[in-house]
Amino acid sequence: MEKQHAEFVDRHRSELIQRVTAVMAIADSLLAVKIIHGETYSNIFVASTNMDKMRKLLVALNTNKAKSVFYNWLKDNDRFLFEDLKQKEIEQGMEGASAQTSSEVLETESHPQNTNTEQMEAVQQRTEDQQITWWNRDRSRTRHKTKIEELQRETDKQKVRNLWFCKAEKYMIGSGGSGTQVYIGVTEDGIEVAIKIITKNPKNIKEFENELKLLQDSKLESPYIVRYVSSAEDKDFYYLANQLCEYDLVDYMEYLRQSEQKDRKETTLRRIVKEILLGLQVLHRAEVVHRDIKPRNVLIDKEERARLADFGLSRKLEEGETTMYTDRAGTQGWEATEIINQTEIGGYKMSSDIQVAGMLTHYILSDGKHPFGDGIRCLVNISEGKYSLEDIQDIAAKDLIEWMINKEQDKRPNIDKVLNHPYFWDDKRIREVVHNLGNKEEVQEYKNCKNNEKLYETVQKYTEGKTFSDWKREAPETWTKIGKNLPNDLLGLLRHVRNALGHQEKEFYEEKMIEKFPDFLISLHKLALDMGWEY
Repeated sequence: MEKQHAEFVDRHRSELIQRVTAVMAIADSLLAVKIIHGETYSNIFVASTNMDKMRKLLVALNTNKAKSVFYNWLKDNDRFLFEDLKQKEIEQGMEGASAQTSSEVLETESHPQNTNTEQMEAVQQRTEDQQITWWNRDRSRTRHKTKIEELQRETDKQKVRNLWFCKAEKYMIGSGGSGTQVYIGVTEDGIEVAIKIITKNPKNIKEFENELKLLQDSKLESPYIVRYVSSAEDKDFYYLANQLCEYDLVDYMEYLRQSEQKDRKETTLRRIVKEILLGLQVLHRAEVVHRDIKPRNVLIDKEERARLADFGLSRKLEEGETTMYTDRAGTQGWEATEIINQTEIGGYKMSSDIQVAGMLTHYILSDGKHPFGDGIRCLVNISEGKYSLEDIQDIAAKDLIEWMINKEQDKRPNIDKVLNHPYFWDDKRIREVVHNLGNKEEVQEYKNCKNNEKLYETVQKYTEGKTFSDWKREAPETWTKIGKNLPNDLLGLLRHVRNALGHQEKEFYEEKMIEKFPDFLISLHKLALDMGWEY
């Protein structure tokens, strides 16, 4: 079927360039399944018009497989356009037609008079009311479907530049500081958006210009960052239009509490945590400090993917800077210790984001609880570094959160280290870590461990009091071939697990060796960090 799908895409190339509106949504999906790569995604993003974006995307679809994936996306997400193109083929007897050659495609684009004349005239003569009927050709099969349909019929709708919206309360989906309000809207060419309406004043001008600049920065293009669509202004307001998402994190967690979501809730929340942190990684690698991480600033898109949003308070570090000194920013209860304890001007570092991201991770995995408590005590506890992790059951998650929310800035991990924590390791990563660390020369020469004072003391530190501190005696009888000379500590268990993976893989998985000692991977991770081992 791939060949037929590719032929369909080739036959309709010109019309796809003219009529597909959700180009970046398609690009997001294709990037996620590795049909396109980051560089291609960036080239699409920076294209000046929707048609230019679509041209670049189609050029990137240079195999039948890639075109087939695009075909299926179109069928599933833009049903109106897909069915319209199919119907035209039937009417014109094109079902068995071969794909246009490259020269025919170029001819069509270069000479629009060769396209369907009636169609071109219809496009040119559409009135603004007619344009409204083009909104979201997938018929908004989403949470906001009803509101979009009502907005389509609304007689009191407004238009500023290329943005349609109505400032009635029923279309408002959010609000923020300084009177900022967010409404459902659509662009002229049919893209559903969330329009942030910002009152013009000296303070808001700076935040609007800052957020717009960051959203337009190609370094922040990511499936985990909310996507910028358009902007406008009139004499009283700025209008910032981003992709319309389904939920913010607070509402999404409420949705996941429904009984029918019970079976997938735990794995979904774990995935959401990682996606938020991947978004923060994008920011920090671009030298941007978010400064306002909180549940309401995490959005969930149509694919239920988490995206960081709201960059009005975010700031880009100047080259060579690690700290930014500004007035206090952020939201009460979602500020780092050093910000709460500041006197006048606060010093924001990426580690400030890390601590608040740790609070957010706890909030998600504990089903809505803050590690530093509620109310006025929350601020005091953050200031003093007093927290509780009793609502976190997963031992690896608890270790990660404790690391991230450390009161001392220099003891918190950077975002790359956060994402390399055992909490996120899958089976493949566990195999890599065990293999690489188990093969370290110092580990292989475990008999001489006492001669290496730093290694010996570190191994003892991460063995004492752990579930595996007497692992040779605690090991099940079914564990075979335990080396008699292996030490009864972290290094000995590492060597045994490494050998089992290399020579007794079936037994390794059947005996669930890692699960037997749940703090083994955490201790192994800490050992590697302290010893400076790359893995």
